[in-house]
Amino acid sequence: MKKIILSLFIGLTLHFNLLSQDTSFVEVWAFYGENAPEWFTDGSEVEEGDNSFGGVERGIAYSEYSGHLYVSSRHAEDTDNDGILDQGEPHVYILDPLTGKAPMIGVSQLLTQGITSSDPDFGGGYPLNSVVTTPDGSIFASNMTLASGPDIVGDDNAVTVKAFRVYRWSWEQDVPKMIINYDEGGYRIGDKFSVHGNWDTEAAIYAAPGDADKVLRWTVSGGVVASEPEVIVLKGITNAGTSITVADVPSKEDWMYVSGKGFMPTLFTTEGENLTQVQISTADMPSSLLAGRIHEFGDRLFMAMFSGDQSAFVFDITKHGENVTDADVIGYTPAFGVKFDNAYGEGAVDMAVIEDSLHVFISAPSNGIACYKLRGMSASGPTNIARITTDSYAVSVYPNPVTTEATVKYTLPANAKGPVAVKIFDMSGKFVSITADKAKPGAQEMKINTQNLGSGTYIYQVVYGNKIGKGKLLVK
Repeated sequence: MKKIILSLFIGLTLHFNLLSQDTSFVEVWAFYGENAPEWFTDGSEVEEGDNSFGGVERGIAYSEYSGHLYVSSRHAEDTDNDGILDQGEPHVYILDPLTGKAPMIGVSQLLTQGITSSDPDFGGGYPLNSVVTTPDGSIFASNMTLASGPDIVGDDNAVTVKAFRVYRWSWEQDVPKMIINYDEGGYRIGDKFSVHGNWDTEAAIYAAPGDADKVLRWTVSGGVVASEPEVIVLKGITNAGTSITVADVPSKEDWMYVSGKGFMPTLFTTEGENLTQVQISTADMPSSLLAGRIHEFGDRLFMAMFSGDQSAFVFDITKHGENVTDADVIGYTPAFGVKFDNAYGEGAVDMAVIEDSLHVFISAPSNGIACYKLRGMSASGPTNIARITTDSYAVSVYPNPVTTEATVKYTLPANAKGPVAVKIFDMSGKFVSITADKAKPGAQEMKINTQNLGSGTYIYQVVYGNKIGKGKLLVK
């Protein structure tokens, strides 16, 4: 694995600011980097300069009904046996939530009959982008389209699918059935979607166009989906970011949380009235957050979000809205090692209560999947989680300013293990790069390649465990 690409301000002593409760997460299993599942993309199938089909494992969902975990992927596969990989093929893998591997008994994948590239209901260039479940055992997956509209038939009769499509499996050995085929609006839609309720009684399917102030809702009554969605205008905002997720609020049928990349979770009524936004500080966050999912545990509510540094960010959202502050932050799970450049910062999370512990599942596209449980947390509340004091680590870099290469030196504690992740942002806050390497106890030295950075000032962030350090990087 490549060494971390990083430059730091020379002579600077790096103080890792404790954002959250340390040692809050216990690894149940983690498969990432070179140990990622063999079906995870590694970038080798992607043409140079084209990330369209890189980082494609963008959905993860747990089902209390089946007790299984589902991960969606659109990795390339030779579906017609012509020796050429067909990019963007739909897959949904079934995993044991306590091992991260295929179940000992039963099938290991959902059927995708009818929605592969050779079928008329093919999901388009980005099929099965996201996956969710409902308590009745239904499994749902959606494609993602850059501009929803009618299919386009070319001169060679090839069809370009533009519609937003949602599919449902009634159980693990069912053939998927298309339940939504939305070909209006010209939206980028399907990065994330949600299904609230139960299929056979009452439910609602939510999806939101990127960079907009609206949410689409399809009502479901007795297994029948409304032919057209309701358009809910989110009042008080102009843009809810990209990869927008709508999370339901247990016991509050008329509430929903909307979150997106660059848009912290905000509480709305299901009619779009803006109630309040969580007041968690964002200045020291390692990267943008997305895909907020809520789960009830005992008498408390928790939200997990995917962080662009390949981890999950978890906080207690019981008090709701502006009453949710930094004091309610549980923390970050460890960041994954980076096998593929997840430049878009995409990913997914879900939660489940298993064996009286709250588990957090993460899918970091191309890089891996993992499961953590909250330490010392039972359904009645925390038992032994405590805040710890902030530690300081001496860090230096030379030369700085830098042109093409520098050397970084820093020291980690004697019990250091797992990955260290490094991110670089420009001064506008735009993410530039992220890499990671294995943390080692004691002094470490790394070579930094900066030749692809333009001249100017950058912000770096170094993440080890739940601690974050940041500073300025000068490039000549």
